[in-house]
Amino acid sequence: MNTRFNKIYQILEKNNLDAIALIPGSNFKYLTGGSFPLMERPTVLIITKDKNVAILPSLEVDSFNLLKHNAEVISWHDKEGFNQAFKEASKILGNIKNIGVEGQIIRFFETQAFKENFKEIEIINFHKEISSIRINKEEDEINILLEAIKISEKSLENTLNYIKLGMSELQVKQFLMQELYKNGAEGLSFDPIVLTGQNSAIPHGHSSNQNMIKQGDTLLFDFGATVKGYKADITRTFFMIETDEYQRKAYETVRQANEIGIQKSKIPNTMHDVDNETTIILEKSDYREFIVHKTGHGLGLDVHEDPYIVRGNKASLEEGMVITVEPGLYIPEKFGIRIEDDVLITNDEPRVLTSFPKELRIINNE
Repeated sequence: MNTRFNKIYQILEKNNLDAIALIPGSNFKYLTGGSFPLMERPTVLIITKDKNVAILPSLEVDSFNLLKHNAEVISWHDKEGFNQAFKEASKILGNIKNIGVEGQIIRFFETQAFKENFKEIEIINFHKEISSIRINKEEDEINILLEAIKISEKSLENTLNYIKLGMSELQVKQFLMQELYKNGAEGLSFDPIVLTGQNSAIPHGHSSNQNMIKQGDTLLFDFGATVKGYKADITRTFFMIETDEYQRKAYETVRQANEIGIQKSKIPNTMHDVDNETTIILEKSDYREFIVHKTGHGLGLDVHEDPYIVRGNKASLEEGMVITVEPGLYIPEKFGIRIEDDVLITNDEPRVLTSFPKELRIINNE
């Protein structure tokens, strides 16, 4: 954990910040090893070059102490409110003129508590810089991700063997969720997406009891298991009983784009290079008007995190990054196809962590 805190100290030094404040979330977990709920009670870890202070609701103190983290704890009780705890923190930390915060998750009332109790403090959005400490994965993180992916892929195969014509999307989704937990998932990366037929043309559509699986339908799964906070993210698309030439051609186009994206996911290419080369395959096809999203994103403790694989992002790939490569085509009122793999960037060739086959597969269970 000390090496992880050193990354935060470097951000403080490089950017001339007096402090960085973290609230429960992926960065908090990465640094401390602790998972705390984000609720109406503020839980804040303030990190400076000299000392760390944790503002904690009284009911979270024992859990925090189990982490054996070197921070001065200021506990507050519901009946007293949290304002005095922030005031005490300001006295302990002294002359704090500026503080970097996670702008995408810190709430207004936490920001207000800093403003009211730290005199003339400047609060700066440092979300991207703070989250960058997680961008290059360590070996143990990769192994946990592999475990989450293995659980996900086993659960998908079991679900495919369960599916029959006439089942609803929601029925299939519920079975998939049961399989994920049965096979060892500690949680879900996100609410699983199971879409069939026309509904699959909505990239982030919602499963319904009204949408029944019919012959000739596409069947799209986007889901993942969570293990120790790390999230798998896999998408595969299948066909029920039969498929026509238009569907086959679209599927092959997406599969080729996925393969090109993986091939280009290597140093010294940029995020732009990966997305551009992947998207060109789609743009050169008969389906170019049906492209609606970028190629991918970073993956780890958050299911969407830096880096983002999109045209215009000239940041270079680095060893230890884990990204998704997930091109898709979405033909309104007909079908959608997406194929997504989780890819580790190495100093050599990209290492594909997902292994579920991508050849066109027709589901035909009796």
